[in-house]
Amino acid sequence: MINNKQKKENNIKLYTYIFFLALTAIKLMHYLFNNYTISDYVLLIVFSILTAIAETFLILLPKIGGVSVSFALTFSAILLTNPLTVSIISAIGMILRCPYVDGKGRVHILNTPIYKTIFNVSQYIISFGVAGFVYEAIDKSFNFILIFFNPVAATATLVVYILLNTFFMSMLMSILLKEKLVYIWKTNFFSLLVNVILVGLLGIVLAFAYYSYGSGGLLLFFIPLLLARYTFKLYLDMRKNYFETLNVLVRAIEASDPYTSGHSMRVSAYAEAIARQVGLPQSKIDLIKSAALLHDIGKIGIDKNILNKTGKLKKEEFEKIKSHPEIGATIIADLSYLSNITDIIRHHHERNDGKGYPDGLCHSNISLETSILTIADSFDAMTTDRPYRSALSLESALQEIKNNEGTQFNPDIVDDAIIALKKAFFKIAEEKVEHVF
Repeated sequence: MINNKQKKENNIKLYTYIFFLALTAIKLMHYLFNNYTISDYVLLIVFSILTAIAETFLILLPKIGGVSVSFALTFSAILLTNPLTVSIISAIGMILRCPYVDGKGRVHILNTPIYKTIFNVSQYIISFGVAGFVYEAIDKSFNFILIFFNPVAATATLVVYILLNTFFMSMLMSILLKEKLVYIWKTNFFSLLVNVILVGLLGIVLAFAYYSYGSGGLLLFFIPLLLARYTFKLYLDMRKNYFETLNVLVRAIEASDPYTSGHSMRVSAYAEAIARQVGLPQSKIDLIKSAALLHDIGKIGIDKNILNKTGKLKKEEFEKIKSHPEIGATIIADLSYLSNITDIIRHHHERNDGKGYPDGLCHSNISLETSILTIADSFDAMTTDRPYRSALSLESALQEIKNNEGTQFNPDIVDDAIIALKKAFFKIAEEKVEHVF
């Protein structure tokens, strides 16, 4: 837990960082106004309005910010005009945006904490202003046949923007989460890279449309972008409803067992952390998260007196406990949209040495997804108080996983799992995570 002194120190770091960022943005704008002029006010007005609309229809994503098509517009402005105009467009778009946030309604400049607005506007001005400088400088050095588009300058501009934007955001997250800047920056850079490149390509199309046909041509391409955003939003809503349904189901199951309450959600968080550390794609991560949430669903078929027994289990009682993976797999198999996690649930108590249950599988026959879930499940069991024993410390639990490398756990992922579990453990403990989606 963070005490009041730590919170105060953290707030001082946060506000100091935002202050110097804002000061840098002000100095940059002062330089821009002294060295550039706004040559096309129509472009400034049209792009500012559309950027504000794009930011308003921002799609907020859990834990990682949001996605919008506003970068396509700002990148177009870099190609069409100068750093001063680009910086103004990005700042206006951020100031006038009005996105919808679940539980808060429409969020705008009048109901947003001032320090958040200052941070967002400042980092936009610096990121896009410097990116505009880079494009202009390289464009003057390398002449191309294309009318206004310079691919070398554009590539360098994208790289510079990503470096600056991810640095400013990573510095903020480093202060808030008290994690190493380099680790956060590296993660954010590569996660943003593909998105910025793809949206940047759209920006090139928008620039050509405006250059060739004016504002009408820009709108002709901008409207389909909003439709694509709407389709993506429908997908995210469906995905969110899917995981919320799983969360409700898990809570209903765990309500009858106070000692395991929250277990499945913590296991899901640990499994996700391991899967990301191992480098699995998002589709596999979602699969593992679903299996982790429902891995103990078979316990609804076990006598509560056995589940809640504080003493040592008799042999026949333990055999009944051991049947819960098979029961869970049978339940899930009847649901077509969950059938792809049946095997993971059935085998989450298998061991690398073949001494697990129910099928006695060994290393070569146990999927990577199952191996990840097995480690996450065991780790949470070790670090949680139970009726018959107290929780192990983090160090002791991680050492147990290391000691059982190659016997109980897949040796190929143990080292990555230890790294991921250490980070996830502190994060869950500090935030008191109630659910992970």
